Amino acid sequence: MTIEHYDMDDYEHIINLWERAGINVGSSDTREEIEKMLNRNPNLFLVGRVDEKIIAVVLGGYDGRRGYVHHLAVDPEYQNKGYGKNLMDELMLRFKNMKVHKIHLFIEKYNRSVIDFYMKLGWEIRGDLVMMSFIPDENLYKWKL
Repeated sequence: MTIEHYDMDDYEHIINLWERAGINVGSSDTREEIEKMLNRNPNLFLVGRVDEKIIAVVLGGYDGRRGYVHHLAVDPEYQNKGYGKNLMDELMLRFKNMKVHKIHLFIEKYNRSVIDFYMKLGWEIRGDLVMMSFIPDENLYKWKL
């Protein structure tokens, strides 16, 4: 697998990959929102290719203080071959080179296989935090695209 920077020309490919991999695609995943993420974090938005086909993607984010991992996905046909780990290793190296102290990610509780994947990579479940969300504009937020 080769790891490359994401390009907006690949938008439809990553949306399709996320959906096939079981990631809930919502209003923050529109072309415009993804382009904002790319412009803010161009070196942290990565795709993995095998024979020119995108088989993996991850959005890394940095807010100036903490790093974030969003929407890591591997095409179901290519899962359990180390591609997700390789993509995460590259993203973690980039965060390390940026001197990021702490990195966070969010997993839906029902997704046990994803929780297990990250635990094998050394991630820990935090028991001292409660995740909360606030939707400032109900008209903007939509569950599905």
